[in-house]
Amino acid sequence: MSSTAPHQAIYRRWRAQTFGQIVGQQAVVETLRNAIRSGRSAHAYLFVGPRGTGKTSMARILAKALNCPNLRDGEPCDECPACVAIREGRALDVSEMDAASNNRVDDMRELLPRIYTAPSDLTVKVFIVDEVQRITQGWDVLLKTLEEPPDHVVFVFCTTDSTQIRPTVLSRVQRFDFRRLTVAEIAGKLRTILDADGRTAEPEAIDLIARLAAGGMRDAESMLDQLLSTDSGTLTADRVREVLGLVEQEVVDAFVRALVSGEPVAGIELLDGLEEGGRDLRAFTEQAIESLRAALLASLSPRRGTGPASAGTTALLVAARQLASIDLGHPGPGGLRLQLDLALLTPPEAAGAAVAPASVDRAGARPPVPERSAAVPKPLATPERSAPPEKSVGPARSTTGSPSAPAGPSAPAATPGPSAVGGSAPSEPSPSAAAGTGPTLQLLLERWPEIVEVISKSPPTRPLIVACRPVGVEGNVVTLGFPEDQSFYKDVAERRRPILEDGVSRVLGMPVSVRCVAANVEVAQLPEDPDGARLLVEFKRIYGDDAIDVGDVG
Repeated sequence: MSSTAPHQAIYRRWRAQTFGQIVGQQAVVETLRNAIRSGRSAHAYLFVGPRGTGKTSMARILAKALNCPNLRDGEPCDECPACVAIREGRALDVSEMDAASNNRVDDMRELLPRIYTAPSDLTVKVFIVDEVQRITQGWDVLLKTLEEPPDHVVFVFCTTDSTQIRPTVLSRVQRFDFRRLTVAEIAGKLRTILDADGRTAEPEAIDLIARLAAGGMRDAESMLDQLLSTDSGTLTADRVREVLGLVEQEVVDAFVRALVSGEPVAGIELLDGLEEGGRDLRAFTEQAIESLRAALLASLSPRRGTGPASAGTTALLVAARQLASIDLGHPGPGGLRLQLDLALLTPPEAAGAAVAPASVDRAGARPPVPERSAAVPKPLATPERSAPPEKSVGPARSTTGSPSAPAGPSAPAATPGPSAVGGSAPSEPSPSAAAGTGPTLQLLLERWPEIVEVISKSPPTRPLIVACRPVGVEGNVVTLGFPEDQSFYKDVAERRRPILEDGVSRVLGMPVSVRCVAANVEVAQLPEDPDGARLLVEFKRIYGDDAIDVGDVG
């Protein structure tokens, strides 16, 4: 199409008009084409996929194919009066509705007379409904019609989120999933548009637009339309960055190096320059995250080069976690700039405490996993008592702190060591815990009051955390013991485990998993927590000792 034609948005001028012009959805195209060719089209379709991937265009082409009298191997001719009327939006029998603004029950009721009225000038009536996930109560009106519609009606529903649609609706439609387009597919379509319009662009500029589109062709075409309106010459990568508010890759790499190497002054000076130049910090943060991701992948290669990937996998992983935790939409004081400054000012060794235990080191190898503890003591037992060997979770802990030998001649004596908590345990966390391989039981016991305080802020989990005590640690797995005569607490805690894991991880400053067991432990009420005691009494009154069919607390 010549650039001398009256101006119209590129994504409208280059909208696909036949199945063959759809980019990147070959599986959907072939299935629909075969259905049209064999005369076995369905009465209702659901097109699911990200925005800008061709769902509505496919729906219009399907409407053409159902009404075209000159089909060519399942393809509409796009030249007959029916095809032209649908293309130009003049066909009265093809209705498009946006469910984002027309989702009430009354809106659906208004469709019923139109559904049961015969077509006026086409063979098949087609109802195309966009953003169908926004319909809630309106489905009650359409369900029966959707299951047994008239022979002259076809529904095409388009959505970006099928999880919001009722299962009863999903069972009445044929579902087609639209995938995100690749960078190569988007770049190829952009080159076709540029050639047809007689415009030129640098390959780097086209690839940059294709990457920024994030799999959506409509977004890519909209950006290209905006860029071509700014200049009549060759489109360059620098022009793309300038118009779209992006930052040069060299500046992004310099910021990443400052973040990885712990040079906050250099990074803050870069941010000052970006703000003075009017650059968008949100777009810059997204560029930095993408650059870190590429550097992480490159660091796994034997040839790392001299870029950010040369810093090593562990250092890059720490920096990536810092940027990934930033809230790009934070509206509070300081906003995004303050979060970037804090990421730069956080020492790498402090940020490294949050790295998962399975993180790789600079050479790409995983750190060794510490050996399992030989003995797990019974912690925080209020009155000392001896437990039967078959129910004991470990050697009993005496009042002097030294472990006592378990009963029975065949039981080996517990040998105190760095991983066992007793009188010989060090006061500081073990080197393995400091290196990020997981907490020690000693550390867990010392921080247990804080853990109880944090988790108790959620009323449904307060009785659970009050009723248990830590009984062991293996790597990054924390074992919580519940009294054997109150095992129903354990069953409820299993369903609340994500909340328990989050609270323990936040207090310890490292990610952990929680395992709940019924153990021979003694627990005491928290002395200064009347609310917790009240909830625990109420919890027992409701559930008693029945561990069967216990619902979630709260």
